[in-house]
Amino acid sequence: MMYPFREGDTFATFRNVVDSVSNEIKALDNEYVLKASETELEEYFTDKAIIKPLVLHSDQQYIKNQTGTQIDVSHDFHRAVFPGERAVVRGTKIDIAIPFDGDPMLWRVRASTWSSGGYPDIEVKGGEIILSVSFPDDSANPGQLKGEINRNIKSLEDAVGYLKKDVQNHNNSVPNTVKQALKRKRELAQATTGAVAALGIPVKRADASPTFTIPAKRRTKPTKKPTVETGSYQPEPVLDEKEYQHILEIIKSMSLVIERNPASFASLDEESIRDHFLLQLNGHYEGGATGETFNASGKTDILIREENKNVFIAECKFWRGQKVFNEAVGQLLGYLTWRDSKCALMIFNRTKDSNAVRQKMHEAMESLPEHRKTVFHHADGDSRYILVKESEPGKEIIVTTQLYDIPSDK
Repeated sequence: MMYPFREGDTFATFRNVVDSVSNEIKALDNEYVLKASETELEEYFTDKAIIKPLVLHSDQQYIKNQTGTQIDVSHDFHRAVFPGERAVVRGTKIDIAIPFDGDPMLWRVRASTWSSGGYPDIEVKGGEIILSVSFPDDSANPGQLKGEINRNIKSLEDAVGYLKKDVQNHNNSVPNTVKQALKRKRELAQATTGAVAALGIPVKRADASPTFTIPAKRRTKPTKKPTVETGSYQPEPVLDEKEYQHILEIIKSMSLVIERNPASFASLDEESIRDHFLLQLNGHYEGGATGETFNASGKTDILIREENKNVFIAECKFWRGQKVFNEAVGQLLGYLTWRDSKCALMIFNRTKDSNAVRQKMHEAMESLPEHRKTVFHHADGDSRYILVKESEPGKEIIVTTQLYDIPSDK
């Protein structure tokens, strides 16, 4: 198919891509939306709406075909042609193939900014564009022909350059557009099914702040829609993001205690250090009739439980290499069963190179098969990740990793 660049098509074409994805989101089954992982859904539909920009590999051009043809020379003033007379001579047609990367659809549109020189017609086929030039056999001029070819290729390169900014602007807007479309669909699904995705947990701050409630909010590239568990959707507790952040800040404040009292921590084991964090947390939160909100489970865990399930859990481990770290992550994945589980992985470090340990932790988290998204990573601070277990599709696990330097008693 011949693809001439057409003025004014750019924004309409991009809008059609977004509209198509938005309509697909609107058509999703309500139960599916409520059970699916928000992160996986956003990644899937964002990938569908992203347009891969064109890259023209002009340095790889080659002659694909050379055929005989008839050239109309009626308007060639160098030839003795009477006015109104049609003159045709034998000629040659050369098809020049140039490989490209990117979305072939872009060859059919013209950028919002473009030169007035015009663009040649091309054929797009199998990852290549075909640019054709013809010349009379009796007056072939290699220099002139090469100049024409170079001008045509330059005009195509200009077109690709002008389009790049439009594509970039479109791609930058896609994640938020998809996020908002999914948010509206999820809200509609909740209203339609009568589901309440936020339940209250009987936890309140010791400073008599309001009751701790649970609100509704919280590439290899995907090739298919995220899977979900079978059965009907059931609303589950979601730890409020503000409360999650408050818990992490309380935990983080223990680093100052450790810095000011290094001798007190030098000889402590994981369980003893954990108890200091536990005491700090329960100084900020108070439980109901069940006693302390934050409880110890086993030797290294700090957790909140609701209906016999873990809503928040912190795993405390000394850094003993990547293998032990991976085992700690595995423990977290086994503990957390809610659809939106938030947790912390607290690593106690007695090595001298904290940044190197953090980097190893980060590499280990991103290499997990359950890894879906790195929310943030700070080389000298905390990092956060979203994981989804294959055995529990749709259920997101938010893991914040923290590193604490513990003085050695040696």
